[in-house]
Amino acid sequence: MIDWKEIPDGDTWELFARDFLVELGFVIEVGPGRGADAGKDLLISEQLRGTLHSSNFKWLVSCKHFATSGKSVGTEDETNITDRLKHHKADGFMGFYSTMPSSALVTRLQQYAVNGDLQAYEIFDHKKIEGRFVNAGLSKLALRYFPAGYRHMRPIQRLFGRVVELRCDVCGADILTRSVTDSANAALVWMTSLAGSPKYQELYVCCKGACDAEMERRAARRGLTTQWEDVEDLCNPILFLKNTLTYMNMLRADPTQYSDAVHRRMKQIYMSLAQRTLREITDEDFERFKDLSVLDGVL
Repeated sequence: MIDWKEIPDGDTWELFARDFLVELGFVIEVGPGRGADAGKDLLISEQLRGTLHSSNFKWLVSCKHFATSGKSVGTEDETNITDRLKHHKADGFMGFYSTMPSSALVTRLQQYAVNGDLQAYEIFDHKKIEGRFVNAGLSKLALRYFPAGYRHMRPIQRLFGRVVELRCDVCGADILTRSVTDSANAALVWMTSLAGSPKYQELYVCCKGACDAEMERRAARRGLTTQWEDVEDLCNPILFLKNTLTYMNMLRADPTQYSDAVHRRMKQIYMSLAQRTLREITDEDFERFKDLSVLDGVL
C-alpha cells in the first residue's frame, strides 16, 4: 500500500518516526536533530502500569531508511548497541526501518536480551508500520508523509476519537480492518418476516461462506427469510451514500417496518463504515458508480 520512497531522506524518516510513535502513545524524551547523536535518533518512553506499581520504560530508537536501495538493516549498520543503551540510560532498543532487519541483527538482539544486556527490543519494519496504518486510525499522518499513496491506502478515519469496530456476528472476524487491505468479504443479512410486523426484525453482519450459511440456518429455524447486501459496496463512497438515502426514504415511507434493534444496528454499521468511506473517490469507485447507475430513483 505504501511507497516508502515517498519519504526522500533520512532526516524526514526520523521526523516520520517521531510523529508515528507519538500517535501510538509514546512520549518523546529527545527528538531528532542534526549533528552527532551518540548513536541514537530518538529517545522515547512509555509508562508501564501494573496492579500495584508503575514504571517508566525508556526506548532508544534507531531509524534507518534504506527504501531506495532495498537493503536490509544489518549488524554493520547497528553497531555498539549495548554501549549506546548505557550512554543514554535506555532500557530497550527499537529499530524503525523502511526495509527489514537482517537475520543476523535479529539474532544479535535476541542474544542481548537473553544475556540481560537489554530488557527488551522491538523492530518496526516496513510491514509492521504499514499494518499500523490499517488499524490505528493514522490517516492524517499518512496524508502528511505519503500524499501519493494516501488515495490508494483508504485508511480507517478515526472520526469519533476511537475506531468503531465492525465484526462478524458469527465468528468475530474484524471486517472493518480486513476491508482496508482486501475485500470485506462480508454481507449485511436482514432477517425479515413475510407476515408479521415489523417486516425487518433483525440485522446481522457476517463473513461470506460458512458464516453466511449459518445465518441462513438460524433464520430458517425461526421461520424468517433473509435479504442481503454486500459490505464491500458500502466501502464505496457513492454506494454508501446511495444506501443511506435509500434507508432514509424507506424509513420515511413506513418507519414501522423496521424493529428498534434493526435501526440501532443500522446506525452502528453506518458509523463504522463511515470511517472507511468518508474519503476522496477513486477512479475504481466512479466506474462502479457508472456501472450500477446507483442514484437512479433514490434522490
